[in-house]
Amino acid sequence: MSKEKQTISIDPYLQNELGKLKYENIILKAQFDNVVSQNKDLQQKIQELENKLIESKEANDTSEPKN
Repeated sequence: MSKEKQTISIDPYLQNELGKLKYENIILKAQFDNVVSQNKDLQQKIQELENKLIESKEANDTSEPKN
């Protein structure tokens, strides 16, 4: 069996609109990837702050005299 290229005729208007949608999709994907990256950074910062808070509370608990 030989491989044949199949050509599909698309209305130029539809072809133009599909091109616009593809371009918009690329932009949205880039924005999404950026937001995911920012979200990961913020989650990491939150975890660091939570750890510092826990360490601070533990340090305060050990430094306070107990009755």
